[in-house]
Amino acid sequence: IGEIISELEAGIESKWHTYFEFDDSSGHNIPSQWDRSGRAMDELQGLPPSGETHRHINWYQDACKEGKEMSDLDWKALIMFLTRAADIGLVPMYDLMNHHNGRINTRLEVDGERALSVIALTDIPAGEPIFNTYARGGTESSVDVFNGYGFVEDYPQLWEWNDEELMQLSRTNQNHAYGRYGMGNAHAYREDDLQFVPNTEHHEVLMISPTLAALLPTKALVYTLGNARRPMADWEKLIAAHHSNLRISHANALADSAERTLAGLPTTIEEDELIIREEKSRLKKAANLSTVDVDDADAIRAIEYRLAFKKALRLISAVAERETFLNDSDEL
Repeated sequence: IGEIISELEAGIESKWHTYFEFDDSSGHNIPSQWDRSGRAMDELQGLPPSGETHRHINWYQDACKEGKEMSDLDWKALIMFLTRAADIGLVPMYDLMNHHNGRINTRLEVDGERALSVIALTDIPAGEPIFNTYARGGTESSVDVFNGYGFVEDYPQLWEWNDEELMQLSRTNQNHAYGRYGMGNAHAYREDDLQFVPNTEHHEVLMISPTLAALLPTKALVYTLGNARRPMADWEKLIAAHHSNLRISHANALADSAERTLAGLPTTIEEDELIIREEKSRLKKAANLSTVDVDDADAIRAIEYRLAFKKALRLISAVAERETFLNDSDEL
């Protein structure tokens, strides 16, 4: 970030001046830029990433600015880095590629000299988009994508959250099935007779379409995200096989958590769908009058996001009810 600031300060003398002129990251308001006490934060309704939206800003101010206020140049450099950088830093041209785990057609290779190669996974006709991923292999969820880039990704989506109520049960009752099966501890699964290794220790659902989802997906199942493309028929077979090896008590616990989370939110899916239509109509009228409030635009993004999250939570219950899981003798 310091190097970016130095190059920005050099102005037209910087060899990266044209690249910086082309950059449009400052035109996208990501959650890190939201007003901490503004309406958009409230519109998340406590769903993740609530409480984590400004962690990068907090870190930068504390570690790099010693608690001092950030300048406009600090903001520009930090947001550019957060929204455009690869693991090895800013890479011109590479950062023009859009994210889409369902249509990804490239893979990346980094050599020992910190050079980055983008390699096509298939023939890409002239004029077709070149897609990358911002969330490879299940290491980042749809929550992380929204928090880092400010948009709800298209399918497939990987949603995750924690359930403090179930975690507390395992703390107070060591014999509770939640604790025995290790649902609060990813490492405990490795002792399971089924060798069922979850992707993370969080509650998770891998949503392939509005009607197809894998509950508590394994590392192997989510590895495809950002690494390859998979036909819908293949997803259906793999998810059916996954569910046949997933304990029914785990599926029921996830469904209970999803239902409890939904019930605790102040608006329903149907209410949100009505709210978002009204908000977009109001924003369009404001735009025509050139009176758009940035906080209102951010609030719409937050509502769109929470609506997508709620739909994933509702699908969990439907999947838990209709799919076939592994019968076990313990209930959570």
